[in-house]
Amino acid sequence: MNIRIGTRASNLAIWQATKVQQLIEKNGYKTEIVKITSDGDRSVGGDLSSNLGQFTSTLDDKLMEKDIDIAVHSSKDVPVDNRLEIVNLAYLTRGETSDIILFNKKNKKKCLEKLLRNKSVTSLEKIMQIMPDGGKLGTSSVRRQAFFLSRRNDIIPIAVRGKVETRIQKLIQNDVDAIVLAEAGLKRLMSINCLSKQALELESYRISPEDWPTAPGQGAICVHCLQDKYDEFNELRLILNDNQTETDVELEKRILLELGGGCQYPIGVESRKGIIDGMIAPNNWRELYSSGNNYSLQEINEKSNLKELNLITTVNNNTIDYTKRKIVSTLNSDRLRSSLLNVGIPISNIPVIKLEAIPKNWPEIKIDNSSDKSEWPILILTSPFAAKAACEMISERPNLQRIMWLAMGEGTARACFRFENPASICADSRDKEELLKYISNEISKDKILYIPMSNLSTMDFVNELRKIGYHVISWDAYTNTPIKVKNIEINKEDVLLISSPSSAKSWIGNGLTVPDNVLCMGNLTKTTIEVLDSFKQSEIRVLDGPTFSKIVDWWEKEMVD
Repeated sequence: MNIRIGTRASNLAIWQATKVQQLIEKNGYKTEIVKITSDGDRSVGGDLSSNLGQFTSTLDDKLMEKDIDIAVHSSKDVPVDNRLEIVNLAYLTRGETSDIILFNKKNKKKCLEKLLRNKSVTSLEKIMQIMPDGGKLGTSSVRRQAFFLSRRNDIIPIAVRGKVETRIQKLIQNDVDAIVLAEAGLKRLMSINCLSKQALELESYRISPEDWPTAPGQGAICVHCLQDKYDEFNELRLILNDNQTETDVELEKRILLELGGGCQYPIGVESRKGIIDGMIAPNNWRELYSSGNNYSLQEINEKSNLKELNLITTVNNNTIDYTKRKIVSTLNSDRLRSSLLNVGIPISNIPVIKLEAIPKNWPEIKIDNSSDKSEWPILILTSPFAAKAACEMISERPNLQRIMWLAMGEGTARACFRFENPASICADSRDKEELLKYISNEISKDKILYIPMSNLSTMDFVNELRKIGYHVISWDAYTNTPIKVKNIEINKEDVLLISSPSSAKSWIGNGLTVPDNVLCMGNLTKTTIEVLDSFKQSEIRVLDGPTFSKIVDWWEKEMVD
């Protein structure tokens, strides 16, 4: 009998399929490895959670079509509610279950190559000390995002997709400050010389399992077959299956199922011969992070009553004296407001413009599926609302979810994450002038740039990109309309945080008091408002870095002075 083994085409997937092949052939069977491209491999976008099983369904489709006899998967990628016609034939002996965090710097004493040859572990507290303030964490795993952000809500999550080698390359080229990867995959790739010299030199730490439980099924290779072939392939099961791995992984998956989750769910749980160690984030962890609030993980063990877990975290409202000097912000950011209140800085949100998407204007995103994914278009997002609108349009323009999103700055990147489609790139730009420099230095001119814009935006940014050789498709993606506000008490000693030129004009249109101090988010806003009569008596400054930290720095200095 010739056994056709279906697998994804990455080096890691081929290693796993080859392992299965070797075990089967050792027992007298002939085999053939069939490489298949999965739906997950056809995307470079940020969202994994809405497409559970995207790395396994295509292979299982081939089983259904009888193009292959068995399919080899990473067990952690398999949905807990897999289709009834497909069954798990076997689990190979489990490999390492830990996660490793890699930083974008070399360290001879703490390099990845040495780490993979020893058993040292590092506490999450120590790792947090190494991660820079406002650092960018590259991972598309909901579990890894939720666990990391529970300790550091200043971190910006960035989507890192593709093969392990591709993710490491994004780290090396400084797209992110750190990435988190499974140790099992790294070890397997190192064993076949698929990790570059640069990769093996990166500073790396094995995260302590006590602080960071593994994903259900991580480190285990599973083999699927059709249900009606299960008995026929019983001899293959006897060859391949490790009973203890099967018992442990099935228990982990059962816990995940009872909690109503999939392979992209904020839970880590590992069974070691029935002894359970796990942690889970609250269901509203993303909302809490995005609004600037903290949350904690709950521990899970074999004695836990899963039905009694409290999976919603409530927020305590801060009590602030608004009769004293305060910041008045047109940005209307819940996150910024909560973060400032948490450090004792009074702030009041006063939105003076209304933003609304224009769905009919959004174009179809054209992708040549035969081309290399590195040649696919990029969506350029220049504001948090552009990010929100893009996320809302995914159901009508599905290809939006398949391409990379570039966020102008941290606020826009956080908005992408809040609406469940993390950006692939954060340019750390304060305005379009800085964004233009970033794109010209970092983005190939072969790429098509899709840019959703406000109906009030000028074409200067787009025209400058075209002038230097980019193919740009732009459109009026949302309207920007002034709104009337009433009965707002503002004192001259307050501080006005202006988010855009249109907000400044609406502020004046409402006849609102302009305080003596005005902070702007970008040079364009400053240039626009400093010529307006209402602002001529005010001291106008531009925040020269991340909004939250620079406001704190400015406020503390002002209060001392």
